[in-house]
Amino acid sequence: MIRKTMRIGEVRTSIKLEQEFWDYLKQVAESRKWRLAALVNEIAQSRERNGNLASTLRTFCIVHARMRCEELQRELERLALAGNSRDLARVLEACPLPCLVLDSERRIRQLNRAFLLWLNLDPKATCGQRIENIMILRAPGIREMWEGLLQGRLGRGSFSATYVSPGKVRTSHAIAVGLSGAGYVVMFETLAGRS
Repeated sequence: MIRKTMRIGEVRTSIKLEQEFWDYLKQVAESRKWRLAALVNEIAQSRERNGNLASTLRTFCIVHARMRCEELQRELERLALAGNSRDLARVLEACPLPCLVLDSERRIRQLNRAFLLWLNLDPKATCGQRIENIMILRAPGIREMWEGLLQGRLGRGSFSATYVSPGKVRTSHAIAVGLSGAGYVVMFETLAGRS
């Protein structure tokens, strides 16, 4: 938990949030070319009177990330139909959520910065490995899901993914989209974890 003190309206307030939430709020503020305090003030004005500011900020992060995720999923589906890999790489890097591009054998071909930061991985050691060698994947009929995505019978599939390393567990809901028989794009919707 990280504590930051800032002026909210006319009152100096101390706010305590997990580092991941502060990082996300800073990223949103920078994308709007605002200072962090300006974004926090805007969010604070939207909360219920006497509502918990830390909870409001966490809720904003989750809702904002989900909206961006849904927007990027639509864009990924459009790009999968168009087959433009250069645009796909730009969309992945712009995505605030951890993302991977997998080949047809589910080996990692590309990963975005958010994925590296989320799991604190070395990109050179990670690329080329199968996703199942890095994470535990769970879903009913997961083998059929991968086949359906690759063959174009499914628009998207979902599963839970867990990353375990000494002293760290990261669990996430993941969405996979097929890339016209060439592979998959996977987006991890939850950034929460335990250390």
